Amino acid sequence: MEKKSKKIRFSEGDLARSPVREVSGKGISDPGRKTQARARLPSEKETVSAKLKEKKASAEAEGKKLHFSDSVSPADMETAGKRPVLQRTVRTVQTVSSEAVRAEAADQEDDNAGVEAMNEGEGIAERGMQTAASVHYSRKLRARRRSEPVTRGSDQAAQTAAGTTFSGEGQPGLNSAGKNEGSVNPFSRWRQRMEIRKEYIAARARKTGGTAAGNSAAGWRGAVFTGLKGGAEKAGRAAAAAVKDHRHTLFLGGVLVLLLMGLCSLISSCSAMISGTGQALLSASYTAEDDDILGVEADYSALEQALRNRISGIRDEYPGFDEYEMNVSEINHNPHELAALLTVLCENYSREEVRRRLQEIFDLQYEFTVSERTETKTETKKVRVGESLGQVVTSGYCSCPICCGQWSGGPTASGVYPSAQHTLGVDADNPFVPMGTRVIMNGIEYRVEDTGHLAPYGVQFDVYYDSHSEAAAHGHQTWEAYLADDNGSDEIEVTSTETKQILTVTLVNHGIGYVAENIGLTDEQMERYRTLVAAQGNRSELFADDIYANLAEGLKYDIPGEAMSDVRFARMISEAEKYLGYPYVWGGSSPDTSFDCSGFVSWVINNCGNGWNVGRQTAEGLRQLCSIIPSSEAKPGDLIFFQGTYDTPGASHVGIYVGNGMMIHCGNPIQYTTINTDYWQNHFFCFGRLP
Repeated sequence: MEKKSKKIRFSEGDLARSPVREVSGKGISDPGRKTQARARLPSEKETVSAKLKEKKASAEAEGKKLHFSDSVSPADMETAGKRPVLQRTVRTVQTVSSEAVRAEAADQEDDNAGVEAMNEGEGIAERGMQTAASVHYSRKLRARRRSEPVTRGSDQAAQTAAGTTFSGEGQPGLNSAGKNEGSVNPFSRWRQRMEIRKEYIAARARKTGGTAAGNSAAGWRGAVFTGLKGGAEKAGRAAAAAVKDHRHTLFLGGVLVLLLMGLCSLISSCSAMISGTGQALLSASYTAEDDDILGVEADYSALEQALRNRISGIRDEYPGFDEYEMNVSEINHNPHELAALLTVLCENYSREEVRRRLQEIFDLQYEFTVSERTETKTETKKVRVGESLGQVVTSGYCSCPICCGQWSGGPTASGVYPSAQHTLGVDADNPFVPMGTRVIMNGIEYRVEDTGHLAPYGVQFDVYYDSHSEAAAHGHQTWEAYLADDNGSDEIEVTSTETKQILTVTLVNHGIGYVAENIGLTDEQMERYRTLVAAQGNRSELFADDIYANLAEGLKYDIPGEAMSDVRFARMISEAEKYLGYPYVWGGSSPDTSFDCSGFVSWVINNCGNGWNVGRQTAEGLRQLCSIIPSSEAKPGDLIFFQGTYDTPGASHVGIYVGNGMMIHCGNPIQYTTINTDYWQNHFFCFGRLP
């Protein structure tokens, strides 16, 4: 291929212009200066080689600092608008710096194959970027070689022809014979070279268009992507190799991590469990001091004792009544219920702080009422000849107008005339005994022959006297009356009618559990109250001797088999166990009303099938029915009596002994309990055996 000339050539059109023709002639007329100028210029190969060596030496000496090629001056960059070249140069510097940082990091890594692989991938990518920059630099050198050789002898001609249009690479122009080297200077030559290079670049751009630039950019990005992809693959292979080479170490490390995680979880669980256990223990424990709890219990018991005393003295407080009806529940409480309620309400309380609270709780637990009424009672019963009619109230009358009014001096209601120490009168509306009945009083036999209005005065018999003075002297007297043998019948029906003033005393013990439900506790407080009662505040020893502190425990007891071999006792206990858990009700004597202590034992005796019928007895009444026996001879089925449990003469409490120091009784509720506590031993009275 023919080598193209690097000289400046002018077209025929350019030569037609006189200024160009003149310059062209001058350049051609001085071939000697052109040859000398060429000789002074270094060859292209020498220039490029020197530049590359200088770049290498400068990089090694200055630690790879930023550098520019001598082949491109700042004016070149400014004139050609080459900002991308500067950006790529900065990227090259960043690449060199990044390699230095990675090298330092690699020295600090301890056999970490994964990190090394990542660093290697980054290095490959950055070296690809540097390669792309070098390619661009090579292109720049080739462009320079195309525009470098310019004739030095025609400075003025080139300057004059600066506005002339050049044809670019390969266009016809001036040859070396037409160069004028007579009037040149360095500045003119530099200007000429720049104009020629600018024209060349413009022509090149028009020829190749934007395709070359796009392909170049795409190639650069492709090179970078390929480098990154290869780096990632290399990193993956390095990581896999590291796992394979250190699999035992990694396995042991994983096991160790799992063990540490399990240990941490166990410690956390134990901490939570200990915390939860402590919280549960605290919520089930009394927070007040023992002395304060016992002191508050003593104060509350004093309130209960004052109530007992009031009930015992009710006749003195309300005198003049014919009858006093007492519907009174047992006065007691579970001390653990009281301590639990105060703990919920007042937490760490003292004895002085809760005095007002005690009265509030007491008023809710005990409902005390007193009422009075007037009642006329009529009673009818059959009395056999010779039996007592009981104590009767008698009065005296005569046949005078004062005593008989309009019937004065006349016959009696039976049609016969009355006679002293013989005639008796009865109430006309409700006769105590039938007309004609013979009654013996004070050794004298009387006969019922007359009637009158006696009931309003509470009189059963009106005794006839011959004089008013004797009748008035009789007044109201109570005599014992008997049914005389002369009645001619085995028995007669006796009816008694009387009007009474009755005072009714009612006491209802709702219990402290009722108070807790009605004093305004929240659901959370109510739950804690139940927990405290069930756990007895973790201080069960405070009230170990109180019979009401462990109520629920007495609902089940296994009686020894040898005791059940006694048929009479087996019948009694079978009937008694039907009512375990029934509440204590003062005066109660049947399952419909529930029981008090003597009502319960009386019911069992009468309904167990042993043929007994003792009626409704008090504790003292049952004691009087029994044969008193020593404690050493007591056996299952005997009754056990206590005194002083409340203010009453004789026995105040009774239960059924079941052997082994246990009894079944109506506490609150009906339950089994031991008699060997200090409380029962202090109140023990005696054992009794039914006939």
